[in-house]
Amino acid sequence: MSAKGLTKQMIVAEAVSCIETTGQPGVSLHELARRLGIKTPSLYNHIKNTKDLQYEVFQYAIDMFVSHQKAAIENKTGDEAVQAFAEAYFSFAAAHKGLYRLIMSIPSEEDEQAKEMALPLLNTVVSLLSDYGLQEEAIAHWQRVFRAILHGFISQEDLGYFYYYKSSDLKKSRDIAVRCFLDGLHAQMRETRNTGEQAADS
Repeated sequence: MSAKGLTKQMIVAEAVSCIETTGQPGVSLHELARRLGIKTPSLYNHIKNTKDLQYEVFQYAIDMFVSHQKAAIENKTGDEAVQAFAEAYFSFAAAHKGLYRLIMSIPSEEDEQAKEMALPLLNTVVSLLSDYGLQEEAIAHWQRVFRAILHGFISQEDLGYFYYYKSSDLKKSRDIAVRCFLDGLHAQMRETRNTGEQAADS
């Protein structure tokens, strides 16, 4: 490829392709240049540095992930939406290991830009739980629990920690976890409703 015909979009696309192929959350500029058939310095005509490229790919991954989740829960509400979201979450992580690892690895307390970019991930879950009529603080707690359950399964499987009970269907285990989450969520709703009724009677 000629460096003259190179664009930032082409660089990002090649970086995404590399991450999708290797399953790793990043790619070096040297490797990227090799794949594009150019010299590494030519990349700097279009990107500032490795971090700049990482942000571009991160944004691509987030957009793709959020679009995938929204499509899964379209026209669904309540428990059906939660279950569809969970299934789509697991399928995305399995099909796009590198991009999922990138999504999980970038945001940190110190990186305000990445935190801002990652907000759609949070907003999607919060919107999902808003159907249950919970107060804001309760939603904050339950979205953490939900995300921890989903990522926990993916992380444990990724690290090979489900090697016991290989004959037991992992999907069934995930379904049980989501069902337990929903049972807890409904219990919280009943508790909140009962507390409200008691306050009204007093």
